[in-house]
Amino acid sequence: MTGARGEDELLADVCRTLERAGFDLVAPGSDADGLRVCREADAVVVRWEPGSGPVAAHHAMDHESMRMALRHALTALLTQTGYAVRTDPASGAVQVRRVP
Repeated sequence: MTGARGEDELLADVCRTLERAGFDLVAPGSDADGLRVCREADAVVVRWEPGSGPVAAHHAMDHESMRMALRHALTALLTQTGYAVRTDPASGAVQVRRVP
C-alpha cells in the first residue's frame, strides 16, 4: 500500500508494535521527554527526545548511552517484527519502512 493511507497505517502499526512490547510513547504535541513516533517523508521515524526546559536540556546531554541502548532495542524489535529498519547516523533516529 502506498500514499498517505499506507503511511498512516504504517505509523499506527509501528505504534501498536512498540506499545505491545512495553514501550511508553509520548503523545504528539507533548512537551515531556520520551519516545516519539512520527511520519517523515517515506518512513516512520522513532526517536527519544528530551522535553522542553532547562532540566530536559541537561538530561539530553546526560543520557547518550541510554539512547544508544534504546536504539539497539528498537532496531532489534522492529527488524524481528518484519520491518525494514535503518538508523540515521546524524540524528540517531530509527527509520522504519515496510519490507517491499
